[in-house]
Amino acid sequence: MKQTNHRCAYQSVAKAGILLLLFLLAAGGAGCTLNRPVLENVRVKPEVISPNADGVDDVARIFYTLRHTSKVSIYLVDEQGHKHAFRQDRRRAAGDYEAWFSGVINDRVLPNGHYRLFIEARPLDRGAPVQIERSLTIENADNGVPTIENLSVYPPVFTPNRDGVDDRITVGYSLAEEAARVDAYLLASDGTRYPLPEDQIRKSTAAGRHEHVYHGGVDLGAEPPPDGDYTVVVEAVDAAGNRDVVRAKVTIKDGGVPRAWIVRSHVLWNTDTVTLGGTLTFTATVENIGHVAIRTLGPPPGTTYTTRETYTSKGYPTSDGAFRLGLDYEGNSIGREYPYRWQLGRDDELTVVDGEKYLQPGQSVTISGHLRLLDAPPRTKPYFWLGLLHEGVRKVEDKVDPQQINIDY
Repeated sequence: MKQTNHRCAYQSVAKAGILLLLFLLAAGGAGCTLNRPVLENVRVKPEVISPNADGVDDVARIFYTLRHTSKVSIYLVDEQGHKHAFRQDRRRAAGDYEAWFSGVINDRVLPNGHYRLFIEARPLDRGAPVQIERSLTIENADNGVPTIENLSVYPPVFTPNRDGVDDRITVGYSLAEEAARVDAYLLASDGTRYPLPEDQIRKSTAAGRHEHVYHGGVDLGAEPPPDGDYTVVVEAVDAAGNRDVVRAKVTIKDGGVPRAWIVRSHVLWNTDTVTLGGTLTFTATVENIGHVAIRTLGPPPGTTYTTRETYTSKGYPTSDGAFRLGLDYEGNSIGREYPYRWQLGRDDELTVVDGEKYLQPGQSVTISGHLRLLDAPPRTKPYFWLGLLHEGVRKVEDKVDPQQINIDY
């Protein structure tokens, strides 16, 4: 009985010893882990780089290992003691890392010279911060900058609505040397970018003068950016990573796609028979169905033409961007489409802005026009019709409500 008790006691002591040993090993292992630095295995390869975009040693690879989540900073100190930050307080989880350094700090390739490269890691949860230093040499660097000079934006306020008045801006500048990439765009306050169209003069990356003409997309039937203040930004980057950026202010106002139509139910003709020398009269209603004002010009409603006159001979030549209501017929003797045109509304119905007359969004006007037939058309019963013209742009509506009119000789 005593032997059994001794044996049990021995076994208990042995088990306790094993447990104690395992505990000590675990504690020792944890202690080793805790004592290891948060930053290890820092290497720079190669230690001499030549950032000039020739494909040989243009980039240094910076290797390091983190034991705990930390904020990491990487910076270089030149021979004059100036600090150049490459990374600043970047949060990184535990693991192995590789950063590529092309010699570019703040959009410029650093000058040739010997640099001290530092990596700092500050643990977020436990352990002391660690800083490790290595060396890096830069030689044969490309320090030329694709400088952007003489940026101009005209006009500073533009109204992309296809009324023919300040519908677009011209952005001009010069590149001092060839670039690898050039980006030109409008920047909104919310960070949205609106790219400028292709260069009008030469390849976008070539040295020399450049010019972009921007209409806000309205010429393509698209809505322009919202009205407001914008920044014109031009960025040029060379193959080595040197970068130049210039900016200018511009404002968009009264932008939008102009839209109008002839109200079909409101088109009336005074007769279906006209004696040669007599007058044909129409009455029609036009409505601005868009959200921007549309420009128009005379002659005013009620004007009488003869078949030997045109809107030009009346003293109102074509005006790109203006809307007018036109009259035409089969075989007209003038030789051009819609030779008889009228303003959309009387002067007292329109809004005058900087000397130009506008039909406002949602506004409707009734237009009457008269044509005195002095010359016999090729047919005795030609068709007459109306058209809504956006001059220099397009025929908004063509051959509206065609009517066959008998010409009585």
